[in-house]
Amino acid sequence: MLIPILALTVFQASAQDIIKLDSLQLVVKQAKTDTARFRALIDLSHLYFSTDYVKSMEYAIQAKDLATAKDLKKHELTALTQMGNVAIAQGDYKQAATLFFNSLKEYEELKDTSGIISMNNNLGASYDRMGEYDKALECYFTAQELMNASNLTERKKVVLPTVYNNIANIYQTKGDPKSALAYYEKALKLALEVPNHKAQGIAYNNIGKLYANELNEPDKALDYLMKGLEFREKIGDLGEIARSLIILSNFHLNQKDLAKSEEYSKRALEIGNKIGSMDIKRAAFLGLSEIEEKRGNYSAALSNFKNFKTYSDSILNQQATSEITRLQLQYDFEKAEKLREEEAKQSRFKYLSTIAALSIGLILAVLITLVIRSKARQTELSQKNLAQDVEIKNKELTTNVMYLIRKNELINNVAERLLKIQRNLLPENQKIIQEIILDLQREGDNDTWKEFELRFNQVHSEFYTNLRKLYPDLSPTEEKLCAFLRLNMNSKEIAAVTQQSIKSVEVARARLRKKLNLTNTNSNLVTHLANI
Repeated sequence: MLIPILALTVFQASAQDIIKLDSLQLVVKQAKTDTARFRALIDLSHLYFSTDYVKSMEYAIQAKDLATAKDLKKHELTALTQMGNVAIAQGDYKQAATLFFNSLKEYEELKDTSGIISMNNNLGASYDRMGEYDKALECYFTAQELMNASNLTERKKVVLPTVYNNIANIYQTKGDPKSALAYYEKALKLALEVPNHKAQGIAYNNIGKLYANELNEPDKALDYLMKGLEFREKIGDLGEIARSLIILSNFHLNQKDLAKSEEYSKRALEIGNKIGSMDIKRAAFLGLSEIEEKRGNYSAALSNFKNFKTYSDSILNQQATSEITRLQLQYDFEKAEKLREEEAKQSRFKYLSTIAALSIGLILAVLITLVIRSKARQTELSQKNLAQDVEIKNKELTTNVMYLIRKNELINNVAERLLKIQRNLLPENQKIIQEIILDLQREGDNDTWKEFELRFNQVHSEFYTNLRKLYPDLSPTEEKLCAFLRLNMNSKEIAAVTQQSIKSVEVARARLRKKLNLTNTNSNLVTHLANI
């Protein structure tokens, strides 16, 4: 029953697409403006995205080349994003991540909130596919926070279902079905309100997988999975249809209905061959291998598994993770440098005022110290020594923190100068320079924390012990942030020590408040930590 419905759906969509294709190709040839020609090329890429990834990428590249030649910056970013979407659908996560990173930097230059949100979501998808689940979740939460804080009311209805689905995927992968189901249901509710058939199809499929695997309710699972396939057939996106078929094949395999499972896997493989998706073909061959193994046909199982392995090796490029890490480092470095440059321009007057205030404060401190010393002579010798010891250690700790800040600034300055020199060197020397930059970053981070922690424990020896008793679930990174806040350091100073952006520190502080149960209270985070 399902095969005729799928064939009818694809045939109708193809007949409509032929008319659209002819019309758009005519516009490309006869367009009087560059914008009209660009829009036609992008529309062609979107149209082929449902049926042929190779052609979809070709038209996206043509659109990007046109926008670059005519200096149409926003159009160029639209084309780069589409190229990234096609790449991730093909299973080329390295190329996708590169395109999304480059686009994110440009959108931040333009202060385009909508673009920044989209790129964070897309980068999260790249991390997700490569198994970097914590980084993926961080990107998704960033997209969610930016979207909720924006005034993009109508866009929220379209984007948030996708973000919620992605967050739920991560929770499901990390073994938290309760949180996953909550986010899936939020995604489905929003998708039904818009309505957004694509988001509906994704949400139905994901809820079906959750009921089938983690919640062990096969009847509910099949109902949701069939609804997901129905919505995907309505929009005629072959890639999404194939992914639904893969999920249904796995479901029937687990229910020991091998005939149904084989039917769905073969239909998915046919679509994967048609649209050129390595990811879909890999999943289909894995399903067929498992089916034949269940039947005892080990020769056929091995043949299908070899095909699965071939496509897996193509997709899981070992350089992908290192490439995205390099891009992340470069992106964070450039972002921090720009922030420092802007702050430097605004802080000259503040700097002079601070020097004057410090000078006056120093004089007052000297006078106060003289008075205190005069009175201190009347106290017991043991109390005097203890007070002086604590004071000296606190001063040493403060001095050490300032030294670490200057040290990190020096490391970043050296790294920047090396980057400038790198462009003029031979390729083999460029790699050496890049390795030096990475070593500087790593050594800077390690030495900074070890030195700080040593000094901190000398002054506040019981702080970590008390903190871990009260909050045993804090991560090492969150314990570090607590230590900095215990010293009453502001976000700018913490960012300088940890080599993060100020915004990242602010987000981390907000999450720490929640973990310390201070949300929706009037308690001050710094004051709270000072009392531990």
